[in-house]
Amino acid sequence: MNLTCVKCTSVLDKARVGDVEVDLCPSCGGLWLDHGEIERIGRGQGDELSKLRTALTGSSKPDPASETTNTCPACPGALKEVVLGPVHVEYCGKCHGIFLDRGELDQAVKAVAGTTVRQVIALASHEAKVAAG
Repeated sequence: MNLTCVKCTSVLDKARVGDVEVDLCPSCGGLWLDHGEIERIGRGQGDELSKLRTALTGSSKPDPASETTNTCPACPGALKEVVLGPVHVEYCGKCHGIFLDRGELDQAVKAVAGTTVRQVIALASHEAKVAAG
């Protein structure tokens, strides 16, 4: 199944980072990570992370934030904007996937360094509940 970008609706390309398959946007440089993938990437080799950074160049046009969809590209869930460390990411409370905009990868990986998948989900879920009010 081909996923579409939540920012620009381009079809996402599949790429491998070590043993993790990720979905990246060739147009805007965004990145969709399924449940647990950000933690696995963070534990990976520096060379693999550098390759992913290079693959995430996207175009030089600005991020189309106004075109963000609220629908998860991987499941019927809805996306909510949550804070993950210093970055705002789109998070699906149903499948626990996250979407990172171009340039957010390193900050997001640092934010989850040393945490477990459950802690990341709890953090994102808490932030989504706080944002909902």
